[in-house]
Amino acid sequence: MNSFAADVAAALPLASIVIAFLIPLVSLKIKDPKVPHYISSVVTGLVFLLSAYVFIHVFSTGDVLVYTFSGFPPPLGIVYVVDVVNSFVGFLIGFVFFFVNIFSLKYILKFGGSEWYYTLMLGLEAGLMGLTYTGDVFNVFVMMEVASVSTYALITFFRERGYPLDAGVKYGILGGVATTIYFVAAVIAYYSFGTLNMADIASKILGRETSFNTFSQGFTYDVGVAAVIFLGLSVWTFAIESALFPMHFWLPEAYTAAPATASAALAAVAEGTYVYLVMRYIYTIVGLEHALPVRIAFLVLGSLAVIFAGFLMSQQNGLKRIISYSTVLDVGFMYIGLGIGSKLAIAATLYYILSHAFVKPLLFLTAAASEYLFGTTNLNKLSGVYRKYPILGASLAVGGLAVAGVLPFNLFFAKLNLAIAALQEGYAPVIIVIAVGSAFALVSFSRALYATYFKPGNAELPSLTLPASFKSVLSILLVLTVITGLGYTLINTDLITPIAENLTDSTLRLKYLLTVEEILSAGFK
Repeated sequence: MNSFAADVAAALPLASIVIAFLIPLVSLKIKDPKVPHYISSVVTGLVFLLSAYVFIHVFSTGDVLVYTFSGFPPPLGIVYVVDVVNSFVGFLIGFVFFFVNIFSLKYILKFGGSEWYYTLMLGLEAGLMGLTYTGDVFNVFVMMEVASVSTYALITFFRERGYPLDAGVKYGILGGVATTIYFVAAVIAYYSFGTLNMADIASKILGRETSFNTFSQGFTYDVGVAAVIFLGLSVWTFAIESALFPMHFWLPEAYTAAPATASAALAAVAEGTYVYLVMRYIYTIVGLEHALPVRIAFLVLGSLAVIFAGFLMSQQNGLKRIISYSTVLDVGFMYIGLGIGSKLAIAATLYYILSHAFVKPLLFLTAAASEYLFGTTNLNKLSGVYRKYPILGASLAVGGLAVAGVLPFNLFFAKLNLAIAALQEGYAPVIIVIAVGSAFALVSFSRALYATYFKPGNAELPSLTLPASFKSVLSILLVLTVITGLGYTLINTDLITPIAENLTDSTLRLKYLLTVEEILSAGFK
Protein backbone atom coordinates (compact mmCIF):
# COMPACT_ATOMS: atom_id res chain seq x y z
CA MET A 1 0.00 0.00 0.00
CA ASN A 2 1.27 3.48 -0.89
CA SER A 3 1.34 5.56 2.31
CA PHE A 4 1.96 8.77 0.34
CA ALA A 5 -1.26 8.28 -1.65
CA ALA A 6 -3.12 7.67 1.63
CA ASP A 7 -1.65 10.88 3.07
CA VAL A 8 -2.74 12.81 -0.02
CA ALA A 9 -6.31 11.50 0.22
CA ALA A 10 -6.50 12.48 3.89
CA ALA A 11 -5.11 15.97 3.18
CA LEU A 12 -7.60 16.95 0.46
CA PRO A 13 -10.69 17.67 2.63
CA LEU A 14 -8.51 19.22 5.33
CA ALA A 15 -6.78 21.60 2.92
CA SER A 16 -10.09 22.72 1.42
CA ILE A 17 -11.71 23.52 4.76
CA VAL A 18 -8.64 25.31 6.17
CA ILE A 19 -8.31 27.56 3.11
CA ALA A 20 -12.06 28.15 3.15
CA PHE A 21 -11.76 29.79 6.57
CA LEU A 22 -8.68 31.77 5.53
CA ILE A 23 -10.30 33.42 2.50
CA PRO A 24 -12.49 35.92 4.49
CA LEU A 25 -9.46 36.82 6.64
CA VAL A 26 -7.33 37.51 3.58
CA SER A 27 -10.19 39.56 2.09
CA LEU A 28 -10.15 41.83 5.14
CA LYS A 29 -6.60 42.84 4.27
CA ILE A 30 -6.74 42.67 0.47
CA LYS A 31 -9.89 44.31 -0.86
CA ASP A 32 -9.55 43.08 -4.45
CA PRO A 33 -12.65 40.86 -5.07
CA LYS A 34 -10.63 38.74 -7.51
CA VAL A 35 -8.23 37.51 -4.78
CA PRO A 36 -10.68 34.95 -3.30
CA HIS A 37 -11.12 33.53 -6.79
CA TYR A 38 -7.38 33.18 -7.33
CA ILE A 39 -6.92 31.47 -3.96
CA SER A 40 -9.83 29.15 -4.63
CA SER A 41 -8.49 28.39 -8.12
CA VAL A 42 -5.17 27.23 -6.68
CA VAL A 43 -6.89 25.05 -4.08
CA THR A 44 -9.46 23.49 -6.41
CA GLY A 45 -6.77 22.95 -9.03
CA LEU A 46 -4.55 21.10 -6.56
CA VAL A 47 -7.48 19.07 -5.25
CA PHE A 48 -8.38 18.11 -8.80
CA LEU A 49 -4.83 17.03 -9.66
CA LEU A 50 -4.25 15.17 -6.40
CA SER A 51 -7.64 13.43 -6.47
CA ALA A 52 -6.77 12.33 -10.01
CA TYR A 53 -3.43 11.01 -8.71
CA VAL A 54 -5.18 9.05 -5.93
CA PHE A 55 -7.69 7.57 -8.38
CA ILE A 56 -5.06 6.62 -10.96
CA HIS A 57 -2.87 5.05 -8.29
CA VAL A 58 -5.68 3.01 -6.75
CA PHE A 59 -7.16 1.98 -10.10
CA SER A 60 -3.81 0.90 -11.56
CA THR A 61 -2.51 -0.94 -8.48
CA GLY A 62 -5.68 -2.22 -6.86
CA ASP A 63 -4.51 -0.83 -3.51
CA VAL A 64 -6.91 -0.03 -0.69
CA LEU A 65 -5.49 3.05 1.05
CA VAL A 66 -5.95 3.38 4.81
CA TYR A 67 -5.10 6.51 6.79
CA THR A 68 -5.48 6.53 10.59
CA PHE A 69 -5.91 10.05 11.95
CA SER A 70 -3.48 10.91 14.76
CA GLY A 71 -2.31 7.30 14.72
CA PHE A 72 -5.30 6.12 16.76
CA PRO A 73 -6.88 2.95 15.37
CA PRO A 74 -10.65 2.37 15.76
CA PRO A 75 -12.62 2.30 17.92
CA LEU A 76 -10.52 5.15 19.35
CA GLY A 77 -9.83 7.00 16.08
CA ILE A 78 -11.14 7.82 12.62
CA VAL A 79 -9.81 6.33 9.40
CA TYR A 80 -10.08 7.18 5.73
CA VAL A 81 -10.32 4.11 3.51
CA VAL A 82 -9.92 4.76 -0.21
CA ASP A 83 -10.51 2.08 -2.82
CA VAL A 84 -11.25 2.25 -6.54
CA VAL A 85 -14.92 3.10 -5.93
CA ASN A 86 -14.64 6.18 -3.73
CA SER A 87 -11.42 7.36 -5.39
CA PHE A 88 -13.48 7.51 -8.62
CA VAL A 89 -16.16 9.63 -6.92
CA GLY A 90 -13.49 11.81 -5.29
CA PHE A 91 -11.90 12.45 -8.68
CA LEU A 92 -15.26 13.57 -10.11
CA ILE A 93 -15.72 15.96 -7.16
CA GLY A 94 -12.29 17.45 -7.80
CA PHE A 95 -13.00 17.79 -11.52
CA VAL A 96 -16.37 19.50 -11.10
CA PHE A 97 -15.30 22.03 -8.48
CA PHE A 98 -12.22 23.02 -10.47
CA PHE A 99 -14.13 23.81 -13.66
CA VAL A 100 -17.07 25.41 -11.86
CA ASN A 101 -14.53 27.60 -10.05
CA ILE A 102 -13.05 28.75 -13.38
CA PHE A 103 -16.52 29.68 -14.60
CA SER A 104 -17.40 31.48 -11.36
CA LEU A 105 -15.05 34.48 -11.57
CA LYS A 106 -17.06 36.74 -13.91
CA TYR A 107 -20.39 35.41 -12.62
CA ILE A 108 -19.71 36.14 -8.95
CA LEU A 109 -17.95 39.44 -9.64
CA LYS A 110 -21.14 40.64 -11.25
CA PHE A 111 -23.36 39.65 -8.33
CA GLY A 112 -20.94 40.28 -5.41
CA GLY A 113 -19.95 38.49 -2.21
CA SER A 114 -16.99 36.66 -3.70
CA GLU A 115 -15.13 35.99 -0.43
CA TRP A 116 -18.13 34.24 1.13
CA TYR A 117 -19.06 32.41 -2.06
CA TYR A 118 -15.62 30.81 -2.41
CA THR A 119 -15.50 30.03 1.32
CA LEU A 120 -18.80 28.16 1.03
CA MET A 121 -17.82 26.36 -2.15
CA LEU A 122 -14.55 25.13 -0.63
CA GLY A 123 -16.47 24.08 2.49
CA LEU A 124 -18.89 22.13 0.31
CA GLU A 125 -16.03 20.48 -1.55
CA ALA A 126 -14.35 19.53 1.75
CA GLY A 127 -17.58 18.03 3.07
CA LEU A 128 -18.22 15.97 -0.06
CA MET A 129 -14.60 14.78 -0.20
CA GLY A 130 -14.76 13.75 3.44
CA LEU A 131 -18.03 11.90 2.90
CA THR A 132 -16.45 10.06 0.01
CA TYR A 133 -13.16 9.03 1.60
CA THR A 134 -14.15 8.30 5.19
CA GLY A 135 -14.23 4.76 6.55
CA ASP A 136 -15.98 5.76 9.76
CA VAL A 137 -19.76 5.81 10.27
CA PHE A 138 -19.73 8.77 12.66
CA ASN A 139 -17.35 10.78 10.50
CA VAL A 140 -20.00 10.53 7.77
CA PHE A 141 -22.28 12.46 10.15
CA VAL A 142 -19.60 15.13 10.72
CA MET A 143 -18.84 15.57 7.03
CA MET A 144 -22.53 15.61 6.19
CA GLU A 145 -22.91 18.57 8.53
CA VAL A 146 -19.95 20.33 6.89
CA ALA A 147 -21.49 19.88 3.44
CA SER A 148 -25.00 20.77 4.67
CA VAL A 149 -24.02 24.02 6.38
CA SER A 150 -22.28 25.16 3.20
CA THR A 151 -25.31 24.18 1.16
CA TYR A 152 -27.73 26.08 3.45
CA ALA A 153 -25.73 29.26 2.97
CA LEU A 154 -25.30 28.81 -0.80
CA ILE A 155 -29.04 28.32 -1.25
CA THR A 156 -29.72 31.65 0.49
CA PHE A 157 -26.72 33.43 -1.06
CA PHE A 158 -28.89 35.65 -3.28
CA ARG A 159 -31.36 36.66 -0.55
CA GLU A 160 -30.33 40.30 -0.89
CA ARG A 161 -31.31 40.22 -4.58
CA GLY A 162 -34.91 39.52 -3.68
CA TYR A 163 -34.84 35.73 -3.54
CA PRO A 164 -36.95 34.44 -0.64
CA LEU A 165 -35.46 32.42 2.19
CA ASP A 166 -38.10 29.70 1.83
CA ALA A 167 -35.85 27.34 -0.11
CA GLY A 168 -33.05 27.55 2.45
CA VAL A 169 -35.47 27.11 5.36
CA LYS A 170 -37.04 24.03 3.76
CA TYR A 171 -33.67 22.42 3.13
CA GLY A 172 -32.48 23.43 6.59
CA ILE A 173 -35.45 21.77 8.29
CA LEU A 174 -35.29 18.64 6.16
CA GLY A 175 -31.51 18.50 6.45
CA GLY A 176 -31.82 18.71 10.21
CA VAL A 177 -34.27 15.82 10.18
CA ALA A 178 -31.95 13.81 7.94
CA THR A 179 -28.87 14.27 10.09
CA THR A 180 -30.88 13.45 13.23
CA ILE A 181 -32.04 10.19 11.66
CA TYR A 182 -28.47 9.40 10.73
CA PHE A 183 -27.23 10.19 14.23
CA VAL A 184 -29.73 7.63 15.56
CA ALA A 185 -28.38 5.13 12.99
CA ALA A 186 -24.82 5.75 14.22
CA VAL A 187 -25.91 5.26 17.85
CA ILE A 188 -27.60 1.99 16.92
CA ALA A 189 -24.45 0.87 15.11
CA TYR A 190 -22.25 1.65 18.09
CA TYR A 191 -24.61 -0.01 20.55
CA SER A 192 -25.11 -3.09 18.38
CA PHE A 193 -21.57 -3.63 17.11
CA GLY A 194 -19.39 -1.74 19.60
CA THR A 195 -17.64 0.20 16.83
CA LEU A 196 -18.15 2.91 14.24
CA ASN A 197 -15.55 1.69 11.76
CA MET A 198 -17.17 0.53 8.52
CA ALA A 199 -14.87 -2.46 7.99
CA ASP A 200 -15.21 -3.49 11.64
CA ILE A 201 -19.02 -3.42 11.40
CA ALA A 202 -18.87 -5.43 8.16
CA SER A 203 -16.57 -8.01 9.78
CA LYS A 204 -18.96 -8.47 12.68
CA ILE A 205 -21.97 -8.81 10.40
CA LEU A 206 -20.06 -11.50 8.51
CA GLY A 207 -19.11 -13.19 11.81
CA ARG A 208 -15.38 -12.63 11.30
CA GLU A 209 -13.17 -12.50 14.40
CA THR A 210 -10.18 -10.15 14.26
CA SER A 211 -7.79 -8.79 16.84
CA PHE A 212 -9.40 -5.39 16.75
CA ASN A 213 -13.09 -6.22 16.55
CA THR A 214 -12.84 -8.33 19.69
CA PHE A 215 -11.54 -5.20 21.44
CA SER A 216 -15.04 -3.71 21.38
CA GLN A 217 -18.20 -5.77 21.53
CA GLY A 218 -21.75 -4.63 20.97
CA PHE A 219 -24.90 -5.69 22.77
CA THR A 220 -27.05 -7.01 19.95
CA TYR A 221 -28.40 -10.53 20.10
CA ASP A 222 -29.35 -10.59 16.42
CA VAL A 223 -26.73 -9.16 14.07
CA GLY A 224 -29.04 -9.45 11.06
CA VAL A 225 -31.83 -7.37 12.62
CA ALA A 226 -29.37 -4.73 13.83
CA ALA A 227 -27.83 -4.58 10.35
CA VAL A 228 -31.23 -4.05 8.68
CA ILE A 229 -32.25 -1.30 11.11
CA PHE A 230 -28.89 0.45 10.77
CA LEU A 231 -29.02 0.21 6.98
CA GLY A 232 -32.63 1.40 6.77
CA LEU A 233 -32.03 4.53 8.84
CA SER A 234 -28.74 5.33 7.07
CA VAL A 235 -30.08 5.06 3.53
CA TRP A 236 -33.19 7.01 4.54
CA THR A 237 -30.86 9.89 5.40
CA PHE A 238 -28.94 9.56 2.15
CA ALA A 239 -32.20 9.41 0.20
CA ILE A 240 -33.29 12.72 1.75
CA GLU A 241 -29.96 14.36 0.98
CA SER A 242 -30.00 13.09 -2.61
CA ALA A 243 -33.64 14.22 -3.08
CA LEU A 244 -35.30 10.87 -3.72
CA PHE A 245 -39.09 11.09 -4.10
CA PRO A 246 -41.08 11.95 -1.97
CA MET A 247 -38.27 13.70 -0.07
CA HIS A 248 -37.29 15.67 -3.15
CA PHE A 249 -39.41 18.80 -2.68
CA TRP A 250 -36.56 20.91 -1.33
CA LEU A 251 -34.32 20.50 -4.39
CA PRO A 252 -36.10 22.40 -7.22
CA GLU A 253 -36.56 25.52 -5.09
CA ALA A 254 -33.09 25.25 -3.57
CA TYR A 255 -31.23 24.86 -6.86
CA THR A 256 -33.31 27.63 -8.45
CA ALA A 257 -32.59 30.06 -5.61
CA ALA A 258 -28.86 29.31 -5.30
CA PRO A 259 -26.23 30.80 -7.63
CA ALA A 260 -26.37 28.69 -10.78
CA THR A 261 -22.66 27.91 -10.39
CA ALA A 262 -23.30 26.43 -6.94
CA SER A 263 -26.27 24.50 -8.30
CA ALA A 264 -23.98 23.14 -11.02
CA ALA A 265 -21.61 21.67 -8.44
CA LEU A 266 -24.39 20.37 -6.20
CA ALA A 267 -26.32 18.70 -9.00
CA ALA A 268 -23.17 17.28 -10.56
CA VAL A 269 -21.66 15.49 -7.57
CA ALA A 270 -23.62 16.00 -4.32
CA GLU A 271 -26.38 13.61 -5.35
CA GLY A 272 -23.80 11.20 -6.75
CA THR A 273 -21.88 11.27 -3.45
CA TYR A 274 -24.93 10.23 -1.44
CA VAL A 275 -25.81 7.53 -3.98
CA TYR A 276 -22.23 6.27 -3.60
CA LEU A 277 -22.75 6.11 0.18
CA VAL A 278 -25.87 4.02 -0.31
CA MET A 279 -23.85 1.58 -2.44
CA ARG A 280 -21.05 1.50 0.15
CA TYR A 281 -23.44 0.77 3.00
CA ILE A 282 -25.34 -1.92 1.09
CA TYR A 283 -22.48 -3.77 -0.58
CA THR A 284 -19.47 -3.22 1.69
CA ILE A 285 -20.85 -2.78 5.20
CA VAL A 286 -24.16 -4.59 5.55
CA GLY A 287 -24.20 -6.93 2.57
CA LEU A 288 -26.74 -7.43 -0.20
CA GLU A 289 -28.36 -10.32 1.69
CA HIS A 290 -29.75 -7.89 4.29
CA ALA A 291 -30.85 -5.21 1.82
CA LEU A 292 -33.94 -6.69 0.10
CA PRO A 293 -36.51 -4.39 1.83
CA VAL A 294 -34.39 -1.36 1.01
CA ARG A 295 -33.97 -2.42 -2.61
CA ILE A 296 -37.73 -2.86 -3.07
CA ALA A 297 -38.30 0.61 -1.61
CA PHE A 298 -35.71 2.04 -4.01
CA LEU A 299 -37.38 0.44 -7.02
CA VAL A 300 -40.77 1.88 -6.08
CA LEU A 301 -39.60 5.34 -5.03
CA GLY A 302 -37.12 5.61 -7.91
CA SER A 303 -39.86 4.80 -10.42
CA LEU A 304 -42.23 7.33 -8.83
CA ALA A 305 -39.45 9.93 -8.89
CA VAL A 306 -38.92 9.45 -12.62
CA ILE A 307 -42.63 9.80 -13.45
CA PHE A 308 -43.43 12.58 -10.99
CA ALA A 309 -40.33 14.71 -11.65
CA GLY A 310 -40.63 14.16 -15.39
CA PHE A 311 -44.22 15.43 -15.41
CA LEU A 312 -43.43 18.48 -13.27
CA MET A 313 -40.36 19.24 -15.36
CA SER A 314 -42.54 19.47 -18.45
CA GLN A 315 -44.68 22.16 -16.75
CA GLN A 316 -41.87 24.60 -15.86
CA ASN A 317 -41.10 27.92 -17.54
CA GLY A 318 -37.78 28.59 -15.86
CA LEU A 319 -34.59 27.02 -17.21
CA LYS A 320 -33.11 26.48 -13.73
CA ARG A 321 -36.31 24.80 -12.55
CA ILE A 322 -36.35 22.49 -15.57
CA ILE A 323 -32.75 21.47 -14.89
CA SER A 324 -33.51 21.09 -11.17
CA TYR A 325 -36.43 18.73 -11.83
CA SER A 326 -34.25 16.83 -14.30
CA THR A 327 -31.85 16.25 -11.39
CA VAL A 328 -34.68 14.69 -9.36
CA LEU A 329 -35.53 12.60 -12.43
CA ASP A 330 -31.94 11.38 -12.80
CA VAL A 331 -31.70 10.59 -9.09
CA GLY A 332 -34.76 8.40 -9.60
CA PHE A 333 -32.93 6.50 -12.35
CA MET A 334 -29.92 6.00 -10.05
CA TYR A 335 -32.10 4.55 -7.31
CA ILE A 336 -33.80 2.25 -9.79
CA GLY A 337 -30.31 0.86 -10.48
CA LEU A 338 -29.72 0.42 -6.75
CA GLY A 339 -33.08 -1.30 -6.44
CA ILE A 340 -32.30 -3.79 -9.21
CA GLY A 341 -29.00 -4.43 -7.47
CA SER A 342 -27.19 -6.58 -10.06
CA LYS A 343 -23.65 -5.85 -11.25
CA LEU A 344 -24.98 -4.52 -14.56
CA ALA A 345 -27.43 -2.22 -12.74
CA ILE A 346 -24.70 -0.93 -10.44
CA ALA A 347 -22.47 -0.31 -13.48
CA ALA A 348 -25.34 1.68 -15.03
CA THR A 349 -25.70 3.70 -11.83
CA LEU A 350 -21.96 4.43 -11.79
CA TYR A 351 -22.19 5.50 -15.43
CA TYR A 352 -25.02 7.80 -14.38
CA ILE A 353 -22.77 9.33 -11.69
CA LEU A 354 -20.00 9.82 -14.28
CA SER A 355 -22.36 11.34 -16.85
CA HIS A 356 -23.98 13.59 -14.25
CA ALA A 357 -20.58 15.14 -13.53
CA PHE A 358 -20.52 16.47 -17.12
CA VAL A 359 -24.18 16.94 -18.09
CA LYS A 360 -25.50 18.80 -15.04
CA PRO A 361 -22.71 21.43 -14.94
CA LEU A 362 -23.16 21.87 -18.68
CA LEU A 363 -26.84 22.69 -18.20
CA PHE A 364 -26.62 24.74 -15.01
CA LEU A 365 -23.67 26.77 -16.28
CA THR A 366 -25.70 27.51 -19.42
CA ALA A 367 -28.36 28.87 -17.07
CA ALA A 368 -25.63 30.79 -15.22
CA ALA A 369 -24.62 32.42 -18.51
CA SER A 370 -28.25 33.48 -19.03
CA GLU A 371 -28.33 35.05 -15.56
CA TYR A 372 -25.04 36.83 -16.28
CA LEU A 373 -26.12 38.16 -19.67
CA PHE A 374 -29.81 38.83 -19.18
CA GLY A 375 -30.52 38.62 -15.44
CA THR A 376 -33.12 35.90 -15.91
CA THR A 377 -33.65 32.23 -16.79
CA ASN A 378 -37.36 32.62 -17.52
CA LEU A 379 -38.06 31.05 -20.91
CA ASN A 380 -40.70 33.66 -21.73
CA LYS A 381 -38.02 36.37 -21.46
CA LEU A 382 -35.30 34.53 -23.39
CA SER A 383 -37.03 34.27 -26.75
CA GLY A 384 -34.46 33.42 -29.39
CA VAL A 385 -31.51 34.93 -27.50
CA TYR A 386 -29.30 31.84 -27.81
CA ARG A 387 -29.05 32.41 -31.57
CA LYS A 388 -26.57 35.16 -30.73
CA TYR A 389 -24.55 32.73 -28.59
CA PRO A 390 -24.17 29.40 -30.42
CA ILE A 391 -22.25 27.80 -27.52
CA LEU A 392 -25.29 28.30 -25.28
CA GLY A 393 -27.65 26.78 -27.82
CA ALA A 394 -25.32 23.83 -28.36
CA SER A 395 -24.85 23.29 -24.61
CA LEU A 396 -28.58 23.30 -23.93
CA ALA A 397 -29.26 21.01 -26.88
CA VAL A 398 -26.57 18.45 -26.03
CA GLY A 399 -27.28 18.52 -22.29
CA GLY A 400 -31.02 18.23 -22.82
CA LEU A 401 -30.71 15.37 -25.32
CA ALA A 402 -28.37 13.58 -22.93
CA VAL A 403 -30.87 13.82 -20.06
CA ALA A 404 -33.58 12.55 -22.44
CA GLY A 405 -31.41 9.54 -23.21
CA VAL A 406 -30.97 10.21 -26.92
CA LEU A 407 -28.29 8.30 -28.83
CA PRO A 408 -25.28 8.82 -28.94
CA PHE A 409 -25.03 10.83 -25.69
CA ASN A 410 -23.79 9.30 -22.46
CA LEU A 411 -27.03 8.89 -20.50
CA PHE A 412 -28.55 6.83 -23.31
CA PHE A 413 -26.17 4.00 -22.45
CA ALA A 414 -26.82 4.29 -18.72
CA LYS A 415 -30.56 3.97 -19.36
CA LEU A 416 -30.03 1.13 -21.83
CA ASN A 417 -28.09 -0.86 -19.24
CA LEU A 418 -30.78 -0.16 -16.64
CA ALA A 419 -33.38 -1.53 -19.03
CA ILE A 420 -31.30 -4.65 -19.78
CA ALA A 421 -30.64 -5.21 -16.07
CA ALA A 422 -34.35 -4.82 -15.31
CA LEU A 423 -35.20 -7.48 -17.90
CA GLN A 424 -32.53 -9.84 -16.59
CA GLU A 425 -33.72 -9.53 -12.99
CA GLY A 426 -37.44 -9.80 -13.78
CA TYR A 427 -38.40 -6.14 -13.42
CA ALA A 428 -39.77 -5.60 -16.95
CA PRO A 429 -42.24 -2.80 -15.96
CA VAL A 430 -39.22 -0.62 -15.15
CA ILE A 431 -38.64 -0.31 -18.91
CA ILE A 432 -41.94 1.57 -19.22
CA VAL A 433 -40.85 3.93 -16.45
CA ILE A 434 -37.55 4.59 -18.22
CA ALA A 435 -39.35 5.31 -21.50
CA VAL A 436 -41.93 7.65 -19.92
CA GLY A 437 -39.33 9.57 -17.92
CA SER A 438 -37.15 9.97 -21.01
CA ALA A 439 -40.12 11.22 -23.03
CA PHE A 440 -40.92 13.86 -20.39
CA ALA A 441 -37.29 14.99 -20.44
CA LEU A 442 -37.30 15.23 -24.23
CA VAL A 443 -40.46 17.34 -24.22
CA SER A 444 -39.15 19.62 -21.47
CA PHE A 445 -35.78 20.37 -23.04
CA SER A 446 -37.31 20.67 -26.50
CA ARG A 447 -39.56 23.41 -25.12
CA ALA A 448 -36.56 25.12 -23.55
CA LEU A 449 -34.51 24.93 -26.75
CA TYR A 450 -37.41 26.19 -28.85
CA ALA A 451 -37.97 29.14 -26.51
CA THR A 452 -34.31 30.16 -26.26
CA TYR A 453 -33.13 29.43 -29.79
CA PHE A 454 -35.88 28.99 -32.37
CA LYS A 455 -38.54 31.39 -31.08
CA PRO A 456 -38.59 34.92 -32.55
CA GLY A 457 -36.08 37.11 -30.72
CA ASN A 458 -36.66 39.38 -27.74
CA ALA A 459 -35.44 42.82 -28.81
CA GLU A 460 -35.62 44.19 -25.25
CA LEU A 461 -32.70 42.13 -23.98
CA PRO A 462 -29.21 43.60 -24.32
CA SER A 463 -26.57 42.01 -26.52
CA LEU A 464 -23.54 41.44 -24.29
CA THR A 465 -20.24 39.65 -24.76
CA LEU A 466 -19.98 36.12 -23.37
CA PRO A 467 -16.75 35.83 -21.31
CA ALA A 468 -14.05 33.56 -22.71
CA SER A 469 -14.01 31.54 -19.46
CA PHE A 470 -17.71 30.72 -19.96
CA LYS A 471 -17.09 29.54 -23.51
CA SER A 472 -14.08 27.45 -22.52
CA VAL A 473 -15.74 25.60 -19.64
CA LEU A 474 -18.96 24.98 -21.57
CA SER A 475 -16.98 23.69 -24.55
CA ILE A 476 -15.01 21.25 -22.37
CA LEU A 477 -18.17 19.92 -20.70
CA LEU A 478 -19.96 19.66 -24.03
CA VAL A 479 -17.11 17.67 -25.56
CA LEU A 480 -16.93 15.36 -22.53
CA THR A 481 -20.67 14.72 -22.70
CA VAL A 482 -20.30 13.67 -26.32
CA ILE A 483 -17.07 11.68 -25.81
CA THR A 484 -18.48 9.67 -22.89
CA GLY A 485 -21.31 8.70 -25.21
CA LEU A 486 -19.26 7.87 -28.30
CA GLY A 487 -16.62 6.11 -26.20
CA TYR A 488 -19.11 4.23 -24.05
CA THR A 489 -17.89 0.71 -24.89
CA LEU A 490 -14.29 1.44 -23.99
CA ILE A 491 -15.15 3.46 -20.87
CA ASN A 492 -17.64 0.90 -19.62
CA THR A 493 -15.37 -2.10 -20.22
CA ASP A 494 -12.11 -0.65 -18.92
CA LEU A 495 -13.35 1.71 -16.20
CA ILE A 496 -16.95 1.37 -15.02
CA THR A 497 -17.29 -2.42 -14.94
CA PRO A 498 -14.13 -2.95 -12.82
CA ILE A 499 -15.39 -0.33 -10.37
CA ALA A 500 -18.80 -2.04 -10.20
CA GLU A 501 -17.08 -5.36 -9.52
CA ASN A 502 -15.30 -3.83 -6.53
CA LEU A 503 -18.70 -3.26 -4.98
CA THR A 504 -20.57 -6.39 -6.04
CA ASP A 505 -17.86 -9.08 -5.96
CA SER A 506 -17.69 -10.74 -2.52
CA THR A 507 -13.98 -11.53 -2.97
CA LEU A 508 -13.14 -7.86 -3.58
CA ARG A 509 -15.33 -6.88 -0.64
CA LEU A 510 -13.25 -9.22 1.49
CA LYS A 511 -10.05 -7.62 0.15
CA TYR A 512 -11.33 -4.25 1.37
CA LEU A 513 -12.00 -5.72 4.83
CA LEU A 514 -8.70 -7.63 5.02
CA THR A 515 -6.66 -4.55 4.12
CA VAL A 516 -8.35 -2.47 6.78
CA GLU A 517 -8.10 -5.30 9.31
CA GLU A 518 -4.36 -5.65 8.71
CA ILE A 519 -3.72 -1.96 9.31
CA LEU A 520 -6.00 -1.65 12.29
CA SER A 521 -4.99 -4.88 13.98
CA ALA A 522 -1.44 -3.54 14.25
CA GLY A 523 -2.74 -0.99 16.71
CA PHE A 524 -3.61 -3.69 19.22
CA LYS A 525 -0.35 -5.69 19.15
